[in-house]
Amino acid sequence: MLYGICYVSTLRSPLDSHELRELFVFCATKNIAENVSGVLLHNSGNFLQYFEGDELKIKELFYSKIKKDTRHKNIITLFEKEINDLYFTGYKAGFTSIMEDNQIGSLRSYLNLLKYLDSSEMEALSKTVNSFLSAK
Repeated sequence: MLYGICYVSTLRSPLDSHELRELFVFCATKNIAENVSGVLLHNSGNFLQYFEGDELKIKELFYSKIKKDTRHKNIITLFEKEINDLYFTGYKAGFTSIMEDNQIGSLRSYLNLLKYLDSSEMEALSKTVNSFLSAK
């Protein structure tokens, strides 16, 4: 069964750009190796992540690793649900971390295309991501 989780969180202490880049590279590499697709965003000390894949793998990653990671706090689950399709497998090798403005434009374009899939999950995710990015 396919599953998706979207959450936001706040850094406990600031990361410099090098530390942030290392974290993003680690997450992207690990998630691709585990067949987890999605996107990780950072904005003003906050994260938004959406990730999708096999239900057991996604739940294990979220509850055993992400929620226990002491680098962030105030983890708020925006949604967690069974999904019909993997939406990010076709985007930037399946998992990406957004740091630069040109990447933001690329992600917005991708989400706009996905809205035409007639999926309530994608519409909600698209609105959430665009709102998060607009706060920048």
